[in-house]
Amino acid sequence: MPRHPASAGTSFHDDLIVALGMIWLHAAGGAARGDELTPRPAMEHAVGPFVQTYCIDCHRGDSAEAGLDFDKLLAAPSAAHRRLQWERAVQRVEAGEMPPPDASQPAVAERDAALAWLREELAAPDCTQPQNPGRPTLRRLNRTEYQNTIRDLVGVDFDAAKFFPRDELGFGFDNNGDVLSLPTLLLEKYLQAAEEIAAKAIVTPESIREPVQHFAWGELHGGSAARGVRGLFSDGRIWVELSLPAPGEYIVRVTAFASQMGDEPTKMRISCGDQELAVVGVTAEQRDDPQTYVARFHGDPGVAAVSVELTNDAWNPLAEDETRRDRNLFICDIDVVGPTDALALQALPASQSQLLAGAPSLEAWKSDEAWSEPTRSVIARLLGRGYRRPASRDEIDRTFRLVEGARQRGDSFERAMQLALQALLVSPQFLFIGDESPTYASADQSPHATPNESSTAAARPLSEYELATQLSYFLWSSMPDDELLRLAAAGRLREKLDSQIDRLLSSPRADQLARNFSEQWLETRKLETLQRSPQHFPDFDEALRDSFREETFRLVKDVVRNNLPLTTLLSADYSFVNGRLAKHYGLSGPTGDEFVRVDLPAERHAGILAHGSVLSVTAFEDRTSPVLRGKWVLDHLLADPPPPPPPDAGSLPEATGDLSHKTLRERLELHRADPTCASCHKRMDPIGLAMENFDAVGRWRDAEGDQPIDASGELPDGRKLNGPASLRDVLLADFPRVRRSLAERLLIFGLGRGLEPYDTCAVNEVVAAAEANGDTFASMVRAVVKSDPFQQRSGVGE
Repeated sequence: MPRHPASAGTSFHDDLIVALGMIWLHAAGGAARGDELTPRPAMEHAVGPFVQTYCIDCHRGDSAEAGLDFDKLLAAPSAAHRRLQWERAVQRVEAGEMPPPDASQPAVAERDAALAWLREELAAPDCTQPQNPGRPTLRRLNRTEYQNTIRDLVGVDFDAAKFFPRDELGFGFDNNGDVLSLPTLLLEKYLQAAEEIAAKAIVTPESIREPVQHFAWGELHGGSAARGVRGLFSDGRIWVELSLPAPGEYIVRVTAFASQMGDEPTKMRISCGDQELAVVGVTAEQRDDPQTYVARFHGDPGVAAVSVELTNDAWNPLAEDETRRDRNLFICDIDVVGPTDALALQALPASQSQLLAGAPSLEAWKSDEAWSEPTRSVIARLLGRGYRRPASRDEIDRTFRLVEGARQRGDSFERAMQLALQALLVSPQFLFIGDESPTYASADQSPHATPNESSTAAARPLSEYELATQLSYFLWSSMPDDELLRLAAAGRLREKLDSQIDRLLSSPRADQLARNFSEQWLETRKLETLQRSPQHFPDFDEALRDSFREETFRLVKDVVRNNLPLTTLLSADYSFVNGRLAKHYGLSGPTGDEFVRVDLPAERHAGILAHGSVLSVTAFEDRTSPVLRGKWVLDHLLADPPPPPPPDAGSLPEATGDLSHKTLRERLELHRADPTCASCHKRMDPIGLAMENFDAVGRWRDAEGDQPIDASGELPDGRKLNGPASLRDVLLADFPRVRRSLAERLLIFGLGRGLEPYDTCAVNEVVAAAEANGDTFASMVRAVVKSDPFQQRSGVGE
């Protein structure tokens, strides 16, 4: 089957593989940490002996009690790297709970010395001093960012979720560079996607096939018949006469191959009457693998002659390469398509007008010189937007050579720019986000340094273009728009940063932040694949699942858009529901598919804690799980997750046999009676039990079977819980912890990396900004954007 010359070769594919290999080498170098800092002698001598004598027997390896493995704590670069675990240990020792009363006890002086060292190590850093801003790993666009960027760059709607596999999570988010790898299979997917997107964005003459008049080799005149083709073995022409039915644009498609002599390809002129349409180099050399060459003309009704000529006939019988001694041209068939208005301006997609603005005319494209300058301008603009910064001369030259090669093969300008767009979409400069600065100069600039350590070592501010990219992918999950790039070009983005943050947050595109951040923070994305037992929940289906997800997104969006305090997420007495959700919750309200705001009954005055989304992702397929719900609150709202259960912890006893009459609460109490499990479950279970009035799909219930729901419990600090309202009140009373947890999560999302001890001051700044400005989401966002980790990079060896 004939193929287009551009699809015959894969040189740009091979170049891409090499380029990606180079960028990965660069990325690996940029992410290199140097030699890890070894624990300071003070760690070994001040804390090590105490731990080895009094703690290690119960807190080592996979079976470490409460998940506290002191071998791992001592192996960390510093105590600050395991701050939460060390702080818990200090609290337990100070309270006299550790070592346990029946174990060997340290002398008072020994105990006080270890505690004093740890308190000093865990003390808050001096935030009046410059801090290490850290450095995220160079990363590729995740599939959400890719889809949005294609929309904004090319103007094409592309469903990345159907094309690419789901991205992995790092520190709870899918924009973390440490997990956004580029395996070979995914690279092939990017190549396929680029081809599909380019075909949608740019219509080419080569793609237009109807209406067609087809002329096989036997219907052509001139030349010589040569085994199923018509050949030109010297100067001459092959032609066909045809009737043009109406005035308009016509496209000539010539399928051909050639034999060669020397380095210059065999040249073919395509004409209509006396009008030369194109001169192309025929590089295909196989009868079973010809190429199709295209030319355009405007025709009037009547008879026309379309012809091809061999223009550079040559023969060298003494040429060293026996296969390249004679130039001959072979024509398989000629098609004439038209009349067609498919290339008329009004018929072209808007993306084409945007991408190819300033393109050379048809005549200029055929000219040896006039095509060059406008084509280079189109390329420079395309690369500048795709790279999110001005392209260098070398980068423009590389793409220009690709386009030039396509022109020499006889491709239309549109087809040549399709190839340029494909090359852009698989280039590292497009696919990857990250600074292009030199890598860490030495081990003493490791990003694993403790707070203040190496904080000023070669730290540099992001360039204006880097800042524009960082900002837009944080707030929009997409590329910078023209205004951001103009400000960056003028060096004024930092000067206008406050107004730009406001502008970006007020844009509908900021819904991407509300959705992508909240759905990963709250884990409501799990609803995409969530299943429920048809036996226990026959009404649960995809529509209900989608409604759950939309309800939570709309509440978050409402809080963000209207600058409501973040406490609203835990205390809202309203929600957004459609008819399906209203019926599911037992509410009087809408009956259609549209989501509307409704007031909720008192038992649901608990914000997201009463949402079917949260209540479903924290339950099992056939029942609720106070453990999962309690763990979710500790982890996602309080940033205080329990450790993983020890291997011998066992599972909750099933309600069978002698336990068939036991309630879920009673079976939890049996499980909690095991000392191995008690320390964690006494923190999780009361929280989860307070949510037991909601079943595994978020419906309110007063009883389970014939047993009334008991939603009471007591937290380790003695506070009482009884139902979701009491849990809401506890979390509001503890909102400083929730605020800090949310600040940490937002900073992780904004930076595209996990937090390190040296980020403590940045977290403090975000927390303080939120507290001082009514706990609005916008105040947190602004503080993240203005933080040193967002605006700077460390470890640059200049």
